[in-house]
Parts: sequence; structure tokens; C-alpha cells
Amino acid sequence: MNYFPIIRGKLYDLAAITALANSQRLPATVIPVLEPVKDIPGLTKTTQALTKTAHAAYVIQNPQVGSYRLLATPRHLPMLSPSVQVARIFDAQPAPLIIATTAAQAKLLARRQLALVPDEARVWRLALRRAVYLNDHFTVYSHTSAYGLLQDEFYQYPPDMLPGVGFADYPLATSDYFEHGFPQRALAIHLVYPATDGSLRMRHFVSVNNEDFTNPQAKFFEILTQLAAWLPYHPQAQTAGVAALMKAAADHHFPGLGVVRKFQLMHHLEMIGRWLQD
Repeated sequence: MNYFPIIRGKLYDLAAITALANSQRLPATVIPVLEPVKDIPGLTKTTQALTKTAHAAYVIQNPQVGSYRLLATPRHLPMLSPSVQVARIFDAQPAPLIIATTAAQAKLLARRQLALVPDEARVWRLALRRAVYLNDHFTVYSHTSAYGLLQDEFYQYPPDMLPGVGFADYPLATSDYFEHGFPQRALAIHLVYPATDGSLRMRHFVSVNNEDFTNPQAKFFEILTQLAAWLPYHPQAQTAGVAALMKAAADHHFPGLGVVRKFQLMHHLEMIGRWLQD
């Protein structure tokens, strides 16, 4: 059982994968599927790092969102290799990995095709031998402060209960794509961790003083205070990403929201990979 996260190729998401690959902390059970959305050097750097470590990954050749798909000659190209291969969102072209977005498309796949397919009963009945079931596992609220209403929630069933050869999602996001974020009064950090029943859960840490949009630095340290109190009771949640967050707390340094996103994604990928290995 492997995890196939679909990573939209924004700067800090690509930086998270590059950091994990270069430090050899990206578990073999995590097979990134990169969808280029911006023409930035990070796409090349990330695929170079994955190639250097011979880590399995895929790059979508026909992205459906972002500005990259509109370019006739992008400046920054992915480095393909025996470990970093081509993926395609369902069309007439063959590829080592196909992403089918509907049950009708999944029905047309060869039974031995490695494919990301919708996680629904109509597709299960097809009994595809190399199916990876794609779902939106992340809960999205219109206001970040709402994560404080349910701070701890279910994320994924234990690996031995999952169908297919893997599962896929859009980590810390959903299939809906937004080029830019929206200002929020509250800040939040979202961390997955293994539960005692073998499932995967997600903990939301939310800032407290959210009357206005000012002082994100103070809100960040409010969150880290909560994280520091929670970690001793969940030592299995220690990762490179969490260590980076706690170092920011120790240094009383706010690295900016993009870097905070990078640290969260680093934790997410390393934690799920370890959970699958265990």
C-alpha cells in the first residue's frame, strides 16, 4: 500500500518535497504525483532531487489547472528518469500512470493499468488490479477559525482496510484549485498523526485572538504553544516538519506563511509514509 499525493506545483509545496528528498526523509511508500501549475525553477529542482535519490514519482504531462498548461515552451521543465515518470489525466495518450476523473473513464482502462481512480462503489466493482483510489480527505471551511470547532478528526482508515494498491488525495487541500489564498483573521496548522486503532487522524491547531487580520506572527506563536503542549502526548507525531516548527518557536522566529505551509506538508508526507510502513 502506497500514498500517491497529487502535488500542485506551487513554490513551497515543491520545496517541501525537495527538502525531504535531499535529506532522505521521504518514505518509499510516498510516491508524489506532480501537477505543474507555474513555470518556476522548483519544478526542475524537485524532479532533480527525486531523480538523484531514485525516488519513485510522476509528473502530469497534461495539467488541467494553473498557467503552466497554457505555455507553448515553458522555461522550466521536469527532469524525467527511470524513477520520475510520466502521468496523464485521462485522454487518448498512454502513460505509466493514468488519472481517471470519472467512473466512465475508469471503465475504459486496461485492468493492469496503474491508475488513480475515483473512490466510489461503481469503480470498486470494476476490480482494477492496480487501482489507486483518489478522494478529498481534507476538510475545508470558508473561515479558518472554524477548524477550532472540531480540533481533532478522522482522516484515513487503517492500511489493511483500504482497497487497491494505494490511495491518493490533494494533501492539505482538495481537488479545487485556487491560484492564491484568501486573507483570514485566524491562522491554523494541520497535522496528521496515527491513532491507537491504526487509523490516521488530523489535529487542527488554531490561533485564539482572531478579531482582525493583523499580527500573524503573534497568532503563529499562539499555535506553537498549543503544539508544544500536545506533542508530549503524541511522540509518534515527531517529524522533520514538526521539528522545524518547534525550532521556529525556540528561536521566536516567524518564517512567513509559505514556509509554514512547507513545514506542514513535509510533516504530512513523512508521517503518512511512516504510517504505511509501520
